[in-house]
Amino acid sequence: MLELRMHEAKMLKGQGKKIWQIAEALGKSERTVHYYLSEPTRRRKKREYKSKLDPFKPYIDTILEDDPAFNREVLLRNLRKQQYDGGISILRDYAAQKAAEINIKAVIRFETEPGFQAQVDWKVLNTQLINGKPQKLYAFTMVLGYSRAPFVIQTTSMDQGTLLRCHVLAFQYFGGVPAEILYDNMKSAFIYSAAEEQWKVNKHLFCLARHYGFTPRRCRVRRPQTKGKVERFIHYYENNFWIEHRGGDLSMDKLNEDVLAWIRQISGKPVQGLNESRDQRFAHEKSFLTPLPTEAFDCRPAEQVRVSRESMIRVRGNWYSVPPRYIGTQLTVRLDPLSLEAEVFDGSIALRTFVVNIDERNRRYYLAEHQRALRTLWEKQSRPKRRRQLQPEPDVTIRSPYQYEKLFGLQEAVS
Repeated sequence: MLELRMHEAKMLKGQGKKIWQIAEALGKSERTVHYYLSEPTRRRKKREYKSKLDPFKPYIDTILEDDPAFNREVLLRNLRKQQYDGGISILRDYAAQKAAEINIKAVIRFETEPGFQAQVDWKVLNTQLINGKPQKLYAFTMVLGYSRAPFVIQTTSMDQGTLLRCHVLAFQYFGGVPAEILYDNMKSAFIYSAAEEQWKVNKHLFCLARHYGFTPRRCRVRRPQTKGKVERFIHYYENNFWIEHRGGDLSMDKLNEDVLAWIRQISGKPVQGLNESRDQRFAHEKSFLTPLPTEAFDCRPAEQVRVSRESMIRVRGNWYSVPPRYIGTQLTVRLDPLSLEAEVFDGSIALRTFVVNIDERNRRYYLAEHQRALRTLWEKQSRPKRRRQLQPEPDVTIRSPYQYEKLFGLQEAVS
């Protein structure tokens, strides 16, 4: 701690600050500042002591970075859930020391203008029990640069369609679109072109950006000067929200409802160093966002499927009926990656919608009208064709050869 104060005093002195200015900045007397400047900074070899609190210090640091005055009793309860069995005195001492460091530390903030920028990233939450079934879980996060207003949604995939759908939901949540969005090296955002020796925007993301009117930007991985706001918020999310939910049998709908409720709760608290809450700053920033277009971007991936002889199409391992007149033809299926609602098209004509069942395989789902129409078609095809009725043959009179000879006058010639 002493070495840190000495270092800060010398840094301020190097910036041309006077003794009284340094004393005011550090909250120390001018005599102490003279001591800091005159005493050479040297590393002292200290005896290392192990503390029960050591494994939990990264978590404590994350909490205090966002709120140095965070209630210590609440902090202790959170640590108990993580198997901390130490006392509160050592926690208070460390929290006080860390809060003091945070309050005197010079933090260079890379501010952005309202509505100008947002930052996007994924948090991998590993395999969790989702509705009784082990699945990989991820958290999509978008943070507005000026207000620090966040949007979070948990998903079971990070594929292209899911990324685009999460963007659409985030824009709808904020009620507008920032001018640019920052990404790291995720392939669903940027792809490296060896031929051109440069990173290029993924074509699907580019279509989304063109529809909503924002510019995708790529930044270096884990570079705090550019994408630190979203990375910092993800740490806060992990250690405040996710720690309370991980490990149980989760419901995706309930989990995403809970995270939005948590965001509403924290958005009213002042952000450290800004002296304003996220809600206050977002109220100013919202008018600077680009308005949403009339129609949302259709980010559902399209798949071509063939209709079977039973008038069914196969989607994600199960069978769903379509009108029998499409037997043997190809139709287009668009599947929402989050809700798993599928829509079937014949060109631009929508035929039907259904929710895909991913928990079972080879199930057949018939609509009653499709089943009736198929039965009618089969009955028509299996009905025997009527034969053409033949004309009745006329009666034939059998005559003797003598009568024929008489008929043609042959009898007289013979006689």
